[in-house]
Amino acid sequence: MTRFGKIIRRFQGDENGVALVEAAITIPLVLLLSAGVFEFSNILNTRLLLEAGVEDAGRYMARCSSDWATCKGRAQNLAANGAVANGSARVTGWLPATVDITKAVSLDAVDVATGTQLYLSSTTTVDVVDVTTSYSYSGFGFLSYLGFSPLTLRVSHQERVIGW
Repeated sequence: MTRFGKIIRRFQGDENGVALVEAAITIPLVLLLSAGVFEFSNILNTRLLLEAGVEDAGRYMARCSSDWATCKGRAQNLAANGAVANGSARVTGWLPATVDITKAVSLDAVDVATGTQLYLSSTTTVDVVDVTTSYSYSGFGFLSYLGFSPLTLRVSHQERVIGW
């Protein structure tokens, strides 16, 4: 029998330190999993805040009765800051200028090809405002440690125009 075999046999029935070895193996994995869950939940929260802002801007633009430029500026600020004037940022680094608002003039209320009704309307055309934005999510760096580049979150919302 070799010398190494004798050493191994001596520890064969010894259970001292087993918990420490198990902890040394599992704790890094649990911490890695926890960091991943935290990062994913932060990404999801950021996306939900972006969606809420874009939806708010779309609803505001659909009902605004002032001129287009005034309404657009207020809606962009509403999306990014939660108020038509001033407010505090919903998402750090998300600026009102990155919110794009366009008016799709006179969309067909019914899809001509399939006959599917797209909008309930007594007219054949409907005005729709489209609000879109993109945000570069850099996060806390956990994803960058794994080799991922920053995520770009894109959000859009359409709202039927009621005002103007």
